[in-house]
Amino acid sequence: MKREQLKELGLNDEHIDKIMSLHGQTVTDLNTRLNAAENERDSVKEQLETNQTQLEKLKESATDNEELTNQLNDLQNKMKESETQAQEKLVQQEKDFAIKLALKEANALDEEIVLGQIDKDTVKVVDGKLQGFSEQLESLKENKAFLFQKAEEKEKPNPTPAIVAGGNPSGSVPEGGSILQKIQERLGD
Repeated sequence: MKREQLKELGLNDEHIDKIMSLHGQTVTDLNTRLNAAENERDSVKEQLETNQTQLEKLKESATDNEELTNQLNDLQNKMKESETQAQEKLVQQEKDFAIKLALKEANALDEEIVLGQIDKDTVKVVDGKLQGFSEQLESLKENKAFLFQKAEEKEKPNPTPAIVAGGNPSGSVPEGGSILQKIQERLGD
């Protein structure tokens, strides 16, 4: 709104001054609101940019966390797998030791050879006792008796070996007297 426009409408200078004063207040009020809106807009833009930056960082962080979570899950799976394998090895060792002890009690001459003849997959250890072993052992004793020591051989006492000193312990010679005496007799002659 301009003064010339108001004069064209037929208003006098006094009324135009009052109208311009009111219009100035309105314009000032609108300018204040506009500045506030622009400041708010700029503040929102800055906040939006900050939020975008933080979101990008969070995305990167989430990717890292996802990777860390995946690594953690992989490690947990490997740990469970290792634990399972260790448990299986312990069970297998317990079975092997129980079988070897049973073979020793059965008087096996060579436990490793006899152990190779046994199907360990069918043998189970239940409450410290072997199941499925005695049938295989009896079959081996019957079919391959040479792998086991016979009961009568085990009962025989081992003869005590006689230890004899080698050489000439008395130092004598066949003609009588010691070697030293013979040497002295010859030297004295």
